[in-house]
Amino acid sequence: MLSLKHEAHTTKALTMIEYMDTATPDYRATFEGAVFYNETTAGRIFMRGQDCIALLHRLSTNDLRKLQPGQGTQTVLTTSIGRIIDVLTIHAFEDALLVVTSPEQGPPIFGYLRKNIFFNDQVTLEPAGRTYTQIAIYGTQAESILAVATGISLKEIPLYHTVDATLAEASIIISRRKPLGGQGFTLYIPLEHSEAVQEHLRNAGAMPLSEESFDILCIEQGYGAFGRELSTEYIPLETDLLDAVSFTKGCYVGQEIIARMESRNRLAKQLRGLRLSQPVTAPAKLVVDGKEAGDLTSAVVSPRFGPIALAYVRTAHAAVGSTVHIASTDVQGKVVDLPFMEE
Repeated sequence: MLSLKHEAHTTKALTMIEYMDTATPDYRATFEGAVFYNETTAGRIFMRGQDCIALLHRLSTNDLRKLQPGQGTQTVLTTSIGRIIDVLTIHAFEDALLVVTSPEQGPPIFGYLRKNIFFNDQVTLEPAGRTYTQIAIYGTQAESILAVATGISLKEIPLYHTVDATLAEASIIISRRKPLGGQGFTLYIPLEHSEAVQEHLRNAGAMPLSEESFDILCIEQGYGAFGRELSTEYIPLETDLLDAVSFTKGCYVGQEIIARMESRNRLAKQLRGLRLSQPVTAPAKLVVDGKEAGDLTSAVVSPRFGPIALAYVRTAHAAVGSTVHIASTDVQGKVVDLPFMEE
């Protein structure tokens, strides 16, 4: 069961217990067992041809040239001024790359890639969403459930790397992903086997994860959402997407701006967590001493942490422990590191 750290102040302790009473079964199962989350709306694109890695390499932030079959990584498509178009997960196979986009971004990213194929590039694009769906599975028991179901140990698989497996008589692809609760994996499943795989996961003890619980869990971890934390308003360095950015690869779209900001170590704003004095509605402006101090982008009431938010805080006010105010309210926010931790 989830435990709460004892608080010295009775009022605060009662408040946290009150919030814990709101925890739904699927939220609790993320920490006590396993849950699965349907990601049908994510875009999936197969890139084929000998120049597909070169194309993505010149368009995005990470160094993709060393990717071998079975390996994977994340990279960011940015505008010419370094702003985020989308964060992509890339999986390499013998005959293709599988490019996974944010929710609802499959068609626009497909179009973006297609218009950047030069006349002599040997690259073809295929909408993989027509043949594969995807499901995320999270929790302390996620690995053990998949190991029993597939007969494959996933303990040593690195982040974003893939293995082939059979589950519910379907040939699927499994990749490790950033965790919620205990662990995280993505299952890429032929469309015709989607229901059978989900039923198998239910029978194995995994619970479907609701959109609301997923959002709370992601905010607790500090994972940005497309359209909120991930947008053309921000650059990857402000979003702390350092693992998806190479500073040695050379030219790509937006590279000059990102390299300049990194070399000068001068970010206008930074993604931070806020512990709020009361719940608020996002989006909202942040202020300090009556002056704008950033943007609150996502806010929820967490069963573990109470009212919390993600915000881009101006660097002058982004130090842990700083206090900001939510504009036009009496609500204060204490700046904290991500992910959120019990105090």
